[in-house]
Amino acid sequence: MPSTLTFCKLNLQKLYARSRRLQLTHWNEDQDYADYINNLWLTMLKHDALKEEAIKLEEMLGTGDAVQILSDIVMEHRQSSNGQ
Repeated sequence: MPSTLTFCKLNLQKLYARSRRLQLTHWNEDQDYADYINNLWLTMLKHDALKEEAIKLEEMLGTGDAVQILSDIVMEHRQSSNGQ
């Protein structure tokens, strides 16, 4: 399981990076963080350039774990961007 989890996390990081390049990750500071993460995941599942990989990851992890790992990735990115 750890190797599967590592594989999925790396692929979710790539998916997040691609979604950033596609400018899909804008977060309105007034928006609830949980809603933002869930909406971002749904966007990834529906976007033509991302959905194939997102669906595979969701099948491997389940929705809850995929969203949780995505949340961790987003928070790591926000912290590194803020110099923390």
